[in-house]
Amino acid sequence: MADDDQSKSRLHRHLWRWRVMIGLAACVGLLMIFHRPILLATVRHFAIRYAKKENVKMDFRLEGNLFSYVTVRNLHAMPTGPSAIESVDVDSLYVDYSLLGFARHGVSHLLQSVELRGAQMVLDPARAPPPKPRPKHKTTLPDPFPERIRLADATLIIRERPNDFVVEHADLDLNPRAPGELRIGRLQLPPGDSWSKISGQTSYANKSFVLRDLALSDQEQIRLLNIDASRIDSKALAVKLDGAVGGGQVSVSATLNEAGPSLNAMLNVSAEKIAAESLNKFLLLPGNYFSGEIERLTLAGTGVIDSPRTWSGTMSLQVNDAHVPAMNFERGAVEISAEQGRATLQSADIVQNQNEFHLNGTIDLPPTFEDFGRTPSSLQIAGKARDLEKLTAGVPVGLTGSVQFNGKIDIVDANVQATLDVTGESVGFSDGIVDNVNATLRASKKVGRADTNRPWFADLRTAMEFTLTGIRYRDYIVDSVKGSMNGTDDILGLDLVTLRRNQNELSIRGRYQLPENLANAASQPVQLDIALNGSETGDFWVANSPNTISGPLQMTGHIERKQGIVDGQVSLSGSNLKMRDLVAQRLSVQSSIANNVIHLDECSATLNNTDYVNATGTFNLQPPQHYSAKASASVSNLAVLQPLLRAFGNQSQLAGSFKLDWEGSGNAQAFKNAGNLKFILEKARYGNLQGLQANIDASYSPDGLDVPVIFFATTNMDFNAIARTRGDTLEIDKIQLNQIVAPQPRRAGRGGAPGEAVAQQQRTNFAYGYVSLPFVWRNLGTKSAVIPSSGNVSVIVQFENLDLKRLAHDLGIQSTISGVVNARLEGDGTIADLKTRLNVQVRDLRNEQWQKMEPATFEVSA
Repeated sequence: MADDDQSKSRLHRHLWRWRVMIGLAACVGLLMIFHRPILLATVRHFAIRYAKKENVKMDFRLEGNLFSYVTVRNLHAMPTGPSAIESVDVDSLYVDYSLLGFARHGVSHLLQSVELRGAQMVLDPARAPPPKPRPKHKTTLPDPFPERIRLADATLIIRERPNDFVVEHADLDLNPRAPGELRIGRLQLPPGDSWSKISGQTSYANKSFVLRDLALSDQEQIRLLNIDASRIDSKALAVKLDGAVGGGQVSVSATLNEAGPSLNAMLNVSAEKIAAESLNKFLLLPGNYFSGEIERLTLAGTGVIDSPRTWSGTMSLQVNDAHVPAMNFERGAVEISAEQGRATLQSADIVQNQNEFHLNGTIDLPPTFEDFGRTPSSLQIAGKARDLEKLTAGVPVGLTGSVQFNGKIDIVDANVQATLDVTGESVGFSDGIVDNVNATLRASKKVGRADTNRPWFADLRTAMEFTLTGIRYRDYIVDSVKGSMNGTDDILGLDLVTLRRNQNELSIRGRYQLPENLANAASQPVQLDIALNGSETGDFWVANSPNTISGPLQMTGHIERKQGIVDGQVSLSGSNLKMRDLVAQRLSVQSSIANNVIHLDECSATLNNTDYVNATGTFNLQPPQHYSAKASASVSNLAVLQPLLRAFGNQSQLAGSFKLDWEGSGNAQAFKNAGNLKFILEKARYGNLQGLQANIDASYSPDGLDVPVIFFATTNMDFNAIARTRGDTLEIDKIQLNQIVAPQPRRAGRGGAPGEAVAQQQRTNFAYGYVSLPFVWRNLGTKSAVIPSSGNVSVIVQFENLDLKRLAHDLGIQSTISGVVNARLEGDGTIADLKTRLNVQVRDLRNEQWQKMEPATFEVSA
């Protein structure tokens, strides 16, 4: 008995605690419901919290009675992370609603009145986070159509390219008891078209929105737009549009009603005499993307929107003088019908003068959009392009000649099979022509549903054979090119491509792995084999071509890239190669590639027993692209290179000898290089310049440049200088310009012995100077300034008794001007604030073409 009493006592205390807690919770709930400030603060808290989860910082003041109306004042929102919202500012938003109407009739009777004042919303879709996958829901019509809507000074900006979409300073009053007006201060479309101060008359009786006489221009007008939501309780919505676009007429009517999990639609569209270019701005296309005239468009159809198998209707389109990217045509016509689950392309014809293209076929409509491309289908394509020049007008690679093609596309059991045969005659392109073209393409692919995640090349099979004969390009000529390709899934194989000219043959084989993402096409695995057997390379040029290279030449190569690593080897050899009068007795190139490093083991050309060019080195294909190389060249008689000048149209005489030695290493991407250069030119001639000599000895490193010898000379003149970088400056010192003074003959001696006929030549210094410029050598190859504007400048250059006539003669320049110049140039300061002083004196200045003018003398100081 005692245990029973204790048990009852504990149960009584437990029930008492629960009753107290339930009562306390009820009191708190009633307090929140009937204490408006607490309830408003709670709603505001959860709204700000939800916005924070969407990466938006929001602040506002909330007023009203949550059971009938609320007013939001001074709302400001800005993003704190990835978000399509750039900014939102609202002076006030008033919403009047009926919870009773919502309980009895649903969402369509919830909103009574919505009034928005002083609002500006800026959206940037490019900054929105990736959409989250969501399960497929039933497609429904929008329910919330308020009894009254009023907008005052509302602005919407959506960031687009090349221009933003803008609706600025919009006012709209939709009152079911009185007519209203829509006013927009400025409307701008992304292509850049804009209109100001546009307006139209409105009405909103029984939730049927009507907009009349909204004119954007004389050719773009909305005469009537009706969105009828009067039957929204029955899940039905009607839309009607009647207007003018591009000087033509357009009429659209549609009825939508909910049918099971989707929407049933009835659509009628008609359009006549529309200038197609006027549609570009409304379709967000470039201004010249589509042009021509849409002579007629009719569309009538019914069916469930997301169930193509239920579609029934017809479409007819006729276009004249149309231009789309890469194609121009005079007439285009399309006729399509659909009924009983099958669509028939009765005809799709494009005609352009002598060019004709025809397409027809049938397709079994699928039950869902995801099954498009999988249902049984059959399409036939045929065309005759007798005038390729007309067809490809406006295309960067214009073609001429004629082409015919026939093809077929069949889909059986979700397997697409396509064939295409192409033949062409006298197909011309820029600077070239192909006499005959024959090609056959076959492809098949097992098509998966659109909502399956498979690589685009999955189950793809391709094969192609082609033959081109009689190929000529500029001075080059090829008898034939034959090849075949095949592909399986992601492997595309180049079985063999053979290029032939007489007894010369070039063959290419290869393999390429297709990328799942086309942006990665340049880094995919690839393999290439090439072989050239040229018994007489001169055959590849037309007869009498001045650029012909004749002689035997052989080449083999194999290059392979796997997982970003390149390996391979290339070999090139030739003998007695001749171009005009230039003969290379031997040419040899041996190179290998291992682990992305190119090894140039040999690169040599021997012109004769004494003249040669040699180079060796390594180059790493991976950043920072380190290299190490040596090069040397020696030509004892530069006249052997004169045919090269002739090949470029230069008729100047060339003579003398030169020797070059260079060795260097460093990184190609960044200017972190070191090396040495020696160049010697002796007894040379170029055109009128004779007795040319040059001597350059230079070294460079990441720390600086040092050129202790700069020497250039002609028969009667020489120039000397040294250059080096020191700190953040470039110094050019010991500048000297010397000219030879003509010797005076001596008189005969007392004993009657003749005097010396020629005195020893004397060189006189006519110019000297020093230049110091700001030059930060270590900044080469970087984004930092190489020549900073704050760097110091120091310049002193002086000319004394410089003979202009003799200077021009020494430089091989024909000049009619003569005179003697004395000048001094001084400069100091910084690049940004440079101060210079110039004094010039010219004596006996004359021009041989002006014989009647006396020699002039003048002085200038600045």
